[in-house]
Amino acid sequence: MLRTPALRAARASARGFSTSAARRGGHSGGSSHADTVETFFDAKWATRALLVSAAVLLWPYLPERPTSAASPSLAPAAAEKEATSAPSFITRAIASGTKEDAENWAKRNDQHLALTREQADEKILVQEAERPKVWRMRYPSSFEQASPHGIPVGSQADLSDLKVKSD
Repeated sequence: MLRTPALRAARASARGFSTSAARRGGHSGGSSHADTVETFFDAKWATRALLVSAAVLLWPYLPERPTSAASPSLAPAAAEKEATSAPSFITRAIASGTKEDAENWAKRNDQHLALTREQADEKILVQEAERPKVWRMRYPSSFEQASPHGIPVGSQADLSDLKVKSD
């Protein structure tokens, strides 16, 4: 493709500018010495030791797990007794924090339920609303085709005040 030596040399010099030079700070030649020293007195090991010791000390005070779960379908009385007598630790913690606010939350829930029902009723009313139907004649000029003197008495309604609208 490049036939002359001058073109080959120009291409080689352009290729030399486009490549990057060697960078410093990469891998060193033959040094295998690491700069870090690993010990068990590091902050991460101290944190782990503290967490393990806290877990061991708090283990006896944690609530017991039930040995067998009561099935509502097999033993409904046992399941009801278990649900009322021994709520879980998380349930007890949540209930202890919200006892004084229980009445306020009950009022808020009732108000929210009433507002939600009202909003649902309004939404149904709006969704079911329809525009009034307009009955249109296909040929409104048919009122004016016959002579008013040729109609027998009592065969047609009085249309003297009728105003025909055309769209």
